[in-house]
Amino acid sequence: MKKFRFSLRSVQTVRAIREMRAREAFGLALKAHAEAEEHLQKVRSDLRHLQELILSKRGAIVRAADQVSYLHEQEIQLQREKDAIAALEKTRARLDESREIWIVARRDMRVIDNLEIKARQEYRLELEREEQAHLDDRTNATFGRAPLLMS
Repeated sequence: MKKFRFSLRSVQTVRAIREMRAREAFGLALKAHAEAEEHLQKVRSDLRHLQELILSKRGAIVRAADQVSYLHEQEIQLQREKDAIAALEKTRARLDESREIWIVARRDMRVIDNLEIKARQEYRLELEREEQAHLDDRTNATFGRAPLLMS
């Protein structure tokens, strides 16, 4: 019998490449999301530290220039926090989008894999039928000559 050949091999290759690229894009999006979360935590930590500093100076006499610089720095930190939250939301949206693309690519790849499995099963079944037919022919040929050998 002929060697097994899967007629959709080129489609399988293209879908495997597409799935691999989608998985890599998802990994990069996941990394970017983690970095955005870390950045937000750092910004919030800096903001808390600044607020603690401002609160610790409340009981003491603070010069007007220092008070203004503290408040200005607090506004800057609050804006950085808003920017970090917006960046985190963008990376979350990219992460969700890339996850969906990867899921679709993986589903397409599984369809081709299942078709290959079915084709291999059919090939094995046909191979077994051919082998059985060959054995039957040989048995019949031997059985046909058997009376001549016994006499």
